[in-house]
Amino acid sequence: MANIQHAVLTDPQLHEPKGASTALEGQVYRANGSGSGAWSFPSGHAYGELYIDSGVTPQTLLAASATAILNPAGEWTTNGNSNVILSATNGTITVLQTGTYLLNLWITFTTASAAAGGKYYFHYAVNGVPSARKTLIAKYSNGADTLHCTATGFAPLNANDVVSIYVGGGTVTSSTAITPVEAAYGVTLIDPS
Repeated sequence: MANIQHAVLTDPQLHEPKGASTALEGQVYRANGSGSGAWSFPSGHAYGELYIDSGVTPQTLLAASATAILNPAGEWTTNGNSNVILSATNGTITVLQTGTYLLNLWITFTTASAAAGGKYYFHYAVNGVPSARKTLIAKYSNGADTLHCTATGFAPLNANDVVSIYVGGGTVTSSTAITPVEAAYGVTLIDPS
């Protein structure tokens, strides 16, 4: 075999990088800094969103400040996605690429009558385990209120992790119902691993 420098190769001698034949469409080669690397989706290539539009289905919160998946029957709708699996039936998003993801949630919901100051908590969950991180909102009257809550954060996720939103009430609002009227939550791959 001739000793030819890569810089002088012409078209017939050029080839795809190693591993290109098994890389998935849209993947790019990512060097690891040690003279090697792997094929993965670039930042932003994996994303997806579920939303509720004009929701009317109440969801009763669990007792004793416990949490449950936010999944009012038949209310979730899938939106744009790439390289994640959206389930409107279960209210879940399954990621297919390991990496750090941006998680976003916003929700407008109505409450049952309960004491002013009663709290509602929203958590993201991975594989059915709610994060200790949560956002909360409190009632402002003793009657039925319409409340709005937003949250954003980063989470390290592995391929095939299932992301969902969990909701719970505080001591005053546990066992009461909320009705998600408008809501959306989604994931976006920020840093592939």
